[in-house]
Amino acid sequence: MRFFPLLIMTGLLLLTFGLYFVFDAFPTLDRPTSFSALSFFSFGAMLLILTDGVRRAKSGTGVIWSYVALAGTLFVTMFTVSVWIIGEVAS
Repeated sequence: MRFFPLLIMTGLLLLTFGLYFVFDAFPTLDRPTSFSALSFFSFGAMLLILTDGVRRAKSGTGVIWSYVALAGTLFVTMFTVSVWIIGEVAS
């Protein structure tokens, strides 16, 4: 399962951008609440990727893909938190 962290990051990325563009199609959905839940899910995904990287580093295997996935997940988390905060301030 070398690419497990990348799989988590890709799923989170698809969920985030899918949710972001679905709100344009359905304006009755509540953007701040959905993105707050997605932000907490993103923090959980970062913790999972980080613990997987620590486990791999202790066993002596390569961790470069874990670092790449952690950086991508951090970017997605910053995006979801910013959308959540902007949505809360605007409403």
